[in-house]
Amino acid sequence: MNTAQVERFVMRFLEAYNCRIIEKTKHAVIVNLSPEADKELTGRSYYWSFVERTGVEPETMTYRFVFDPEGDVAAAAAARPVPAGPRNGPLGGAGPQPGAAEPQPQGAAGPGNASPGGLVAGTAGPGAAAGTVSAAPDAAGGGGQAAGGGTVPAGSSGTPSPQGTPAAGAAGPAASAGAVPGGSAPAAGSGGSPPEAIRSADSILGRYFGTAPAPPVGRVPRDEVTFGSRRLQQLFATALNNGRFTRLFEAPPQAPGSPLPGRSAPLTYCSWMNVNYKVEYACDMKRSEVHSLAIQMTTGEIREEFHPSMLTRKLAPKLPANIHLLGDNLTLSRAASILEDYLEQKIRRTDHRWADRANQVLAEEHQLVRLYYEGMLSAAEPEAREELEIRYAARQAEVDWQYRPRVHVSVINCGLFHLRVDER
Repeated sequence: MNTAQVERFVMRFLEAYNCRIIEKTKHAVIVNLSPEADKELTGRSYYWSFVERTGVEPETMTYRFVFDPEGDVAAAAAARPVPAGPRNGPLGGAGPQPGAAEPQPQGAAGPGNASPGGLVAGTAGPGAAAGTVSAAPDAAGGGGQAAGGGTVPAGSSGTPSPQGTPAAGAAGPAASAGAVPGGSAPAAGSGGSPPEAIRSADSILGRYFGTAPAPPVGRVPRDEVTFGSRRLQQLFATALNNGRFTRLFEAPPQAPGSPLPGRSAPLTYCSWMNVNYKVEYACDMKRSEVHSLAIQMTTGEIREEFHPSMLTRKLAPKLPANIHLLGDNLTLSRAASILEDYLEQKIRRTDHRWADRANQVLAEEHQLVRLYYEGMLSAAEPEAREELEIRYAARQAEVDWQYRPRVHVSVINCGLFHLRVDER
């Protein structure tokens, strides 16, 4: 299968399971799985047992299925923005940007700056800019020395009091923006629940077991769906297990010049039972054939190559209006037996020279094994004879399995097709 065929199969699978397509690109698709598809593909049995016990609304998984990994990587690289230049500035810019803080010389004295005995943590004083921080304690652990001779405690800002020591948390005439009365900032988490906590409390686990951590926002699992991948094999197995039987109705013809089906006269429909068989001719080599046989449930007519003819018809799972279904004269079991007998007779009429050649090779291999082990058994000690006989029997069984010709017949899928009687 090529990339286009894999993509077409995956999209048909998602549509059949009523999955919600979020975004479809040339190389991938982002899809929110339906509950049925989530049960089949994610393997979250414990979660779905919890949903069934509690009766809550299920939260299905969202996946990003990639059909063309190389094209997806190339598209992502092309969409990635190119940096404009060096960090913190445009290309070729060497000077400071507008609004950037200029470096302060260590120990510089001036209005609103700490004295040489303190470490400068920012500017403070009358006319301080919004968001500035006052002088920090010096290396000896004491308060920084203000320019006016007052001691300013760490964490305070503004003009020193006449005594030289303002109260803790005092704010100056031009206090920084966002300061609250009293000089203390609100504690972390005291201003209300953050959106993450609200989402966590509204989740299933949050409602039943308390607050649970919210999943990462925007994280969608990426899964490559290419020919031979494990995900595609899982989709094949799911479609094979759940799509072995189908029932479809042929859509009525459309009236001339009208997008709706014509309803001028009732139509007569008959039922066809279609079985797709896989026939394997096996020996030391293997050849497989697919036979699509169908039998009309009213007359018993048998038609070969039925499945290819259905690919050109417009079929729907719902019964159309204004039609008449003919009665069935055959039961399902009787129709299946007739098809099996028909296939058996067809296999008997095929060329079986391959089986004659395989039987000849089988006899030669058995002769070689017999000559090899009979000589060993005749010369073996009594205590080693039993082990040699076991090995001899095992080798004979291996040769028989490898070279003996056989025909395996298995059913791939089947279905009931209700078609118009006038259409052959």
